[in-house]
Amino acid sequence: MSEAIPKRLPLDGLAVLEMGSSIAGPFAGRVFSDFGATVWKVEPPEIGDAARGWGSARIGGTGTAFQAFNKEKRSITVDFTSPDELDRLRRFVAEKIDVVVQNLRPGVVEKFGLDAATLMADNPTLIYCNMGAFGPIGPLKKAPGYDPLIQAFSGIADATGEVGGEAVRVGVPLIDIGTGMWAAIGILTALQQRNTTGRGCLVDAAMFETALAWQSMTFANYEGGAGWPERMGLQGPMVMPNDGYETADGKLMLTTGTPLQFARFCSVIERPDLLDDPRFATNNGRISNSAAFKATINETLAKRSRAEWNDLLSAVDVPNAPIQSLGEAIKHPQTVASGIMQDSPDGSFRLFAMPLRFDGERPGFRRPAPELGEATQEAFAFMKE
Repeated sequence: MSEAIPKRLPLDGLAVLEMGSSIAGPFAGRVFSDFGATVWKVEPPEIGDAARGWGSARIGGTGTAFQAFNKEKRSITVDFTSPDELDRLRRFVAEKIDVVVQNLRPGVVEKFGLDAATLMADNPTLIYCNMGAFGPIGPLKKAPGYDPLIQAFSGIADATGEVGGEAVRVGVPLIDIGTGMWAAIGILTALQQRNTTGRGCLVDAAMFETALAWQSMTFANYEGGAGWPERMGLQGPMVMPNDGYETADGKLMLTTGTPLQFARFCSVIERPDLLDDPRFATNNGRISNSAAFKATINETLAKRSRAEWNDLLSAVDVPNAPIQSLGEAIKHPQTVASGIMQDSPDGSFRLFAMPLRFDGERPGFRRPAPELGEATQEAFAFMKE
């Protein structure tokens, strides 16, 4: 009886070199490693990626952030102060690598001869992606940056928070992860172009530009005369209800985008009078009288629990969701059924998978984040051939 042939992943055979640290670069690398590419993660000897030591929590023997963003990769150590090790790395890129991703501090790759111009000169088919805080041009091109700093600088923190409250950072590293996503999209686009032209490509992704792109609708609203964004808590723009409302046991998020949805909402909550009230009958009227409308809805919804309202409203296609903690969300049957929570190979911890399936299957959890330098000899074995 023959052995089953392992299922190939979409990026099997692609070789990626990641010179990344923290979150943005490693997240881009993880996109490729999860989908089957061999990702060689370059780390300094002895200390490795700083994220290995972040925080006190540990899973898989290392810092949780490092484990979350570096699964499926191979770690190689390179001492950038050693000319021999740098030469060895350059030769590895020239002979073995399809894609380089780097988010080191501005100027580092140029200082050590690991920049795009140097590496692409020896490998003209190379796709090289820079991931910086502000990109390759402008007065801040040499400035470093972290996710919360870019949230602050870009206007995201200023627009986030309760009405009349202080600016608030978004509770997930959306700038880091978003920049990693854009880097991956750019690299995949460049690989498709290489299939046609046979040439490599330089790709640039920037955290600040990612932050601005997240605010595309907000900026369009300003251009259309709506003014700059203000802190609105859970309340969203343009339609109402579009906010978190109080029930008997917590808040329920409601977003009704059409008159029909609002009519159904009024029917379910047994408030048909709202359809005849000149303050609330139209979307613009509800927006103009938002405080009175919210008080009315809070008083009405307080009669039942989140779960009861969720069932009743969902049954007639009124968009709603209970405001849950992450702990509540991961216990929900939908989360469990999705398979997005995956056990590590030894079963000692779980991580979220990438939110994609291919032909109905989600790539599995094959390898935890690597031990520091565990693949160094393997990577450079070709030089002894």
